[in-house]
Amino acid sequence: MVVPDGDAAAGASKDVLGRGSLYTIATAAPILAAVVVTPFVTRLLGATEYGVVAIALTVVQVGAMIGGLGMAAAITRHGIMERSGPAGARSLVLRGSAASTALILVAMALGPFWGEPVLGTPWRAGLAFAVIGAAGFGTMLNAQSFLRVLDRPVPFIALSALATLGGPLIGLVLVTVRGTDADDYLFGLMLGYLLSGLAGIGLALRDGRPRGEPGDFRHALKVGLPAVPHLVALFLAQNALIIVATQNLSQADGGRLQIALLVGASPAMIVAALNNAWAPVVYRTAPEQRGAALERTARDVGAITTVLAGGVALLSPWALQILAPASFAPGELVASVGIAAVGSVISVAYLGNVHLVFASSRSGGLAVASPVSLVVGVLAAVALAQLGGLTAVAVGFPVTYLALAIGTSILRRRVSPTSWRESVLALPLAGGIVICAIGTVLPFTGALWITVRLALAVALGVLFLLLVRRIFTR
Repeated sequence: MVVPDGDAAAGASKDVLGRGSLYTIATAAPILAAVVVTPFVTRLLGATEYGVVAIALTVVQVGAMIGGLGMAAAITRHGIMERSGPAGARSLVLRGSAASTALILVAMALGPFWGEPVLGTPWRAGLAFAVIGAAGFGTMLNAQSFLRVLDRPVPFIALSALATLGGPLIGLVLVTVRGTDADDYLFGLMLGYLLSGLAGIGLALRDGRPRGEPGDFRHALKVGLPAVPHLVALFLAQNALIIVATQNLSQADGGRLQIALLVGASPAMIVAALNNAWAPVVYRTAPEQRGAALERTARDVGAITTVLAGGVALLSPWALQILAPASFAPGELVASVGIAAVGSVISVAYLGNVHLVFASSRSGGLAVASPVSLVVGVLAAVALAQLGGLTAVAVGFPVTYLALAIGTSILRRRVSPTSWRESVLALPLAGGIVICAIGTVLPFTGALWITVRLALAVALGVLFLLLVRRIFTR
């Protein structure tokens, strides 16, 4: 393997973190929506009805992934690495979205038969709204994958804002005016996702015509379909735990855990946003230089994630008080946040390897490795739920990501000709686990402990600025 010089590798990191910071704004949209809307929704609906909202959000995400046939994972790779390029990717947006919408509408019609056995709650109008919203969300994800090909972060951000800010705000207005239940809020969410899907189709068609080649859709399915169980498992690494808490503890506890995971997994969401720039950088890098560039970018992304996860663990007592009323017992959720934040740190190791798996176009092993990882995490959560309540259930999140990191590492060695030194992540991983553990066990009452937490958080903030400066000036 030809190793690029330091400047070339450093340039890869600058591309990931520079362009990635723009895509992070899109990821900040759902976080912002949650911060703005959740305190009002939890208070208007209460813990039980908010538990329905938490389940419905899982339905939207998983429905978009299953019905989407993996097109969102295949479109970016296709537009960069296949012969038909952006025109072929544009065609995949349309064909993939049409197929997924048809599948999702069938699933909605059959909802009364699978709803309660799968979700653990009776089928109702709000859950039907969530399934319909999944069709709009899946279409939006396909359009965003195409925008990654063109490296157009501004419309990418606009689509995220429409879906994740517009829908919750409409839902909040409906709940406020009608003062009824979760169904009104979920109707607003559905409208936001449908509008974003239509806007995404418009953006995909604005600058050119779709022109695919024979076999494009079939090849995209070959790459994308194995990614469906992979993506579902990745999403359920967080959201299956809500169902575990609902079925093994109570529906109210499911809603409480959703709040804790919203906070604790937020660094993982930011890493996923950086991935919108990271994956294209890996795909565009010459094969002989790909390993060295991946080492540099993984180390830098790992360091940034460690600082963010540590900050979240330390500041969680105050974030939880903002997001949930006293009836949610937010102080009891601090440990769950710190444990989930550890999973965010581990997620970097998984991403580094999965880039090379997709680049090889031999992604079939993900259809096995990812669900197995999810099963390991869920089984750990179910077993621990009987011993330690919500805090123990949260352990399933880092366990799942640890299994994912191991599984994708093994798979990458089998399918990719590119190798890289995963040991570059040893220091970021160790540091992240230590600081998240401190945030988990450190008391958060009393002037002394509050001062210690805030001082450590400020120190991490300074470290974050130094890391960014080093990346962009070396």
